[in-house]
Amino acid sequence: MMKSKGILAAIFFSILFVGSCKQEQKKNDVFPALDFIKSQIASVDTSVYSIKKLVPVNDSTYDTTYVKREDFKTLAKDFIETPDISKALGGKYIEQRMMNNELGLVVFISTTQDESLEVRRQEVRILPDPPDDKVKSIYIEKFKSAGDSTVMKRMTWYTDKKFQIVTITQGKSGEEKTAVVEVVWNDDNN
Repeated sequence: MMKSKGILAAIFFSILFVGSCKQEQKKNDVFPALDFIKSQIASVDTSVYSIKKLVPVNDSTYDTTYVKREDFKTLAKDFIETPDISKALGGKYIEQRMMNNELGLVVFISTTQDESLEVRRQEVRILPDPPDDKVKSIYIEKFKSAGDSTVMKRMTWYTDKKFQIVTITQGKSGEEKTAVVEVVWNDDNN
């Protein structure tokens, strides 16, 4: 009898151990990326950094303009207006957490199977450095149908440096148009 209790205890602890090593998290256990981005925007609002908007003209040339601090939020509106998948979407996202040894980063990847949702993917890359882990970047992929065309936005926020928004619009004819905007602050070259 004592031996069978020991075996049952060993099986129980083995199951508990294997379950704790699993990388896939429960639904709605998603990193609050929008809260982080909003705190970054507030930081830029109170900074003294010059802010530049870069739009590629061709492969090696950019149209560069300086941006007034009060216009920064307008340029970042695609991030601000993104639905917050960590709060309001009732468990429709699953987050996987993994270590990318090649990059030396922990990556949280949130995805959904529900094609009616605007946010399809969110990736948060974190540099592990306890006790002060640092978010390096956040990538958000949004998809929206607008009339007879579809719009995909691939947005990346680089902590304390810049953000980039790539907008791919595909019309009914299948023709794609791509627009890229990058906004830079806290740049060593500024």
